[in-house]
Amino acid sequence: MKIRPQVSIITILLIFSSVSGLVLANDAGTGADAGNSASTASNLNAVDAIYYGNLSANDTDDYYSISIPNNMGISVDLTSPTGSDFDLYLYDQNQSWIDTSVSTGALDSVTSNGTAIGGTTVYVRAKLYSGSGQYTMQIWIINNNNNPCNTNQNDANTGGDASDTQSSGLSLNSINGTYYGCSDNSSDEYDWYSISIPNYHSISAELMWNNTNVDLDLHLFDSNGTYLDYSYDYNPENISSGSADIGGTTVTLLVRAFTGGDNYTLMIYFDNISNSQVYNQNDANSGGDVSGDFSSAYNINGNNSYLGWISDSGDVKDIYSVSIHFFKNISFCFKIQWIIYIMSLC
Repeated sequence: MKIRPQVSIITILLIFSSVSGLVLANDAGTGADAGNSASTASNLNAVDAIYYGNLSANDTDDYYSISIPNNMGISVDLTSPTGSDFDLYLYDQNQSWIDTSVSTGALDSVTSNGTAIGGTTVYVRAKLYSGSGQYTMQIWIINNNNNPCNTNQNDANTGGDASDTQSSGLSLNSINGTYYGCSDNSSDEYDWYSISIPNYHSISAELMWNNTNVDLDLHLFDSNGTYLDYSYDYNPENISSGSADIGGTTVTLLVRAFTGGDNYTLMIYFDNISNSQVYNQNDANSGGDVSGDFSSAYNINGNNSYLGWISDSGDVKDIYSVSIHFFKNISFCFKIQWIIYIMSLC
């Protein structure tokens, strides 16, 4: 008679204990459930470590925040429980994707892959796709010093990194000069420079680097953002504005890391082309360059021959207008001599 109440009490305690184990979370040893957004992320130390957590239909996301030391990166593996599929995401301090893994297998992996995240906070997200259960998450804090652009940059002796956008290109002096910088495909793909061209001058540039496994490209644009010249697949890369009429305007120059990353040398030269044909035109005896706009076409008369000049690097169109009388036909004869054309109304 005295034994049955004792057995009943023990049974009740066992049931209560097992129920409590289902509802009490301890993601990554925090004693609670990891946050379900970046703003509520559970903070982890920036050390190599293995953590455990749980995802279910009632808890589909676990976010963790990690402050990355200077010149360091991160790599993360996530192992899903048998029969489940969890995914893994890595975000930067602005909550933009750095890397993502949505493998259908048990293992998902993400890495900063050379992206310059040292000195910032990143976010790791474990997300349920299907199933439920306990996951294993392993974190490595990796040294990024093998990426030359992850150290303090000094592009063109500015003490920092050249702009990543064309609209805010780093301004360079309008004199011949040699500049040094660094560009890396994974962390600093674009270095934009802005250069004011003196009147009656052209610009040319040469880009070189040391690492033969790296591919850097060089691009030149006019003040409207239209290509003037570009070079890729060579080392050094060379570009030039040629005879384009860019004097008195601002051009932009782009150094782009197409593959890998390395320190580079950029040499810029200016040439006085005031004697060039582009500045000494007399199209159809107009005393200058004929307009390339239909609304201001230059009028010419029939039964005459005219000389003019065009170039694919700055003066691609000369537009003329001709008055035609009733019952008259008109034909044009062209003869191209290098970049000078002879036009006859035949």
